[in-house]
Amino acid sequence: MAKSVFQRFRPSAKEFTDSGFSNQVGSQGNRLLKEDGTFNIKRTGRHYLQQLSIAHELITMPWVTFLLIVNGFYIITNLLFAAVYYIIGMDQFMGMNGVSEWDQFKEAFFFSAQTITTVGYGRINPMGLLPNLIASFEALLGLMFFAIITGLIYGRFSRPVARLIFSDKGLISPYKDNTAFMFRVANSKTNDMAEVEAQVLLGLVLFEEGKFIRRYYGLDLERKSVNALALTWTVVHPIDEKSPIYNLTPQMMEEHEAEFLVSIKGVDTTFSQTVYSRHSYHFTDVVWNAKFKPGFKRSENGRQTIIELDQLSDFDVLEPKTESVHDKTV
Repeated sequence: MAKSVFQRFRPSAKEFTDSGFSNQVGSQGNRLLKEDGTFNIKRTGRHYLQQLSIAHELITMPWVTFLLIVNGFYIITNLLFAAVYYIIGMDQFMGMNGVSEWDQFKEAFFFSAQTITTVGYGRINPMGLLPNLIASFEALLGLMFFAIITGLIYGRFSRPVARLIFSDKGLISPYKDNTAFMFRVANSKTNDMAEVEAQVLLGLVLFEEGKFIRRYYGLDLERKSVNALALTWTVVHPIDEKSPIYNLTPQMMEEHEAEFLVSIKGVDTTFSQTVYSRHSYHFTDVVWNAKFKPGFKRSENGRQTIIELDQLSDFDVLEPKTESVHDKTV
């Protein structure tokens, strides 16, 4: 970091003090949000199990992982009970047809599966107090297990999730008679999002009173909200005299560790619930003097609008004009 640059750059915009992040530079990472929009934070000082929220993890993890865990737990539980039944002795069960040890273990496994699911075909049934007690306990465990799984599946299906996609890069683009910082966002799902609002904060590291400190500034947007996110939305921050990045050059943006923190809020009309999505544009994600390509077009028959989500991040780099965003030197 060049100390001389920090001393002479002072944003004229009002500082935003409710970002949720600290102003201390040395105690925070050089990126506040990860590329997927989650907080770039690692918690220590507590045991792993004390930090773990099993219900939250099971509801929010990917479907493939969730199904693998459920099926794995189901198979392992049946193997354990089959082993217990086998140890007790297969002579304690009526209706066993297996002759070899492997066949008897298989029958014990499937008896366990029938018991834990409360299917109970009736061909095999336990005799004596101990096997009946174990089978009763397994049936109770099965009822609890499937009740929990049912609740988790309902929670996964009923939880609204904003499947918003953001452009890979934020652009400094010509805008009207000036320039602007802009990025694009679109809804990747077929559901409707209404009353969509955007908030963009800029984090800058400044040199003040002999030390480095991180300041946050709210960026004024050309349009803070849209009635519905039907197409792609290009969020635009005009760079004028009131902007904290007025006259900021690429070199200064790097030295100030600029990071644009994006928050999108909208109403999922399917569930009538508010959903949120975050994203971050580090100074390394900003392309200067570029312009987005069109993100949607008319269908061949002229009856529909086609949103090309795979081209959301496509842009053209324009001919360079000046080092500064306002044809001025700092």
